[in-house]
Amino acid sequence: MALLSSLFAAPFNDALSEAVEQLASGVEFPRVPLGAQVRNALRGIGGEIAKLALYAAVMLPLFFVSLLIPGAGQLVYSAVGFVLTAAYFAIDYVDWPASRRDGGFRFRLGMVRRHGAAMLGFGCGVWLFLLIPFVNLLFMPAAVAGGTLLFLELEGPAEERR
Repeated sequence: MALLSSLFAAPFNDALSEAVEQLASGVEFPRVPLGAQVRNALRGIGGEIAKLALYAAVMLPLFFVSLLIPGAGQLVYSAVGFVLTAAYFAIDYVDWPASRRDGGFRFRLGMVRRHGAAMLGFGCGVWLFLLIPFVNLLFMPAAVAGGTLLFLELEGPAEERR
């Protein structure tokens, strides 16, 4: 369920992330025309669908393989699932500031390679809070703000990257 909530909240999370980045860095972003906002929102939803499809493409076959190998299969599935889910949430919540800098999926994946401990630690924290019923609904905006601040800490504000 937590994975699907990102799909529905994508357009709102982008606006929240931009506001957090403006407050934290002092960088003003130009006003975006309504047509471009709609295109960006649709692109964001498409990106969320692609991330979910990639996650499912890895986890579903791994789940079925884990059923064929009792004991060891579940252990491998749990370990790989833990790391992959933490990476998924880390990539998911640094998505908006990365997108504002035209950082595609490879760039975000590279962030996990370059800053593994910070990214996976953040992803684990997000995952744990999203597992708690009702708290997960209130926590998502905090995760968006946290992902934006983590991105700024690891990659720098927009004006430093240009």
